[in-house]
Amino acid sequence: MRQANSGKARLLILLLAVAALAIAAVACGSDSSGGSSSDGPIAKINDTSRIYTIQDFIDAGFKKNKIYSVEGLPQALEVLYGFYGIDPYNRQEYEVRFYPSHAEAIATGIDYADEATGPDAVLLKDIQRYKEGLTERRLCTGNGGHHVGKCDLPKYFDYVVIGNMVLMCQGKDSSISLQNCADLMAVVQ
Repeated sequence: MRQANSGKARLLILLLAVAALAIAAVACGSDSSGGSSSDGPIAKINDTSRIYTIQDFIDAGFKKNKIYSVEGLPQALEVLYGFYGIDPYNRQEYEVRFYPSHAEAIATGIDYADEATGPDAVLLKDIQRYKEGLTERRLCTGNGGHHVGKCDLPKYFDYVVIGNMVLMCQGKDSSISLQNCADLMAVVQ
């Protein structure tokens, strides 16, 4: 009788351990269905069905600087360049590319965003396919900005795809860029 109770106790402990591991895996894991995946402050890809517009950003306090031509950016409907920051003296720069749907943002937008962001960004006008706004995508070092300094560093180190848009965010590295994306998207309703 004692062995039967001991076996049941071990089985119960084993089941509890498996259940605890399963719960931990679900809590710490990412969505493998292609929905959202996140290792930082914001999911890199969020397939929400929401269709964002320029007005959504303006209503959130985004300061529109330019609306770029979409010539050379396949499937894009509009491209917005501007600034956002709670502190008006510490605003970050963003480029928001709007597509008809999430599927089109993924299918064509990611390739063009990869070309313009990160340590391997292609910032030479003879090489980059989408040339509109190229000057604003570059970060200049040295005194004199775009007139004198060396302007071959990426201003946008990373981007997110949310619904129908690709949002490229300023930052010196991926974690800062993604935090800036998260800060902006926290106020976009």
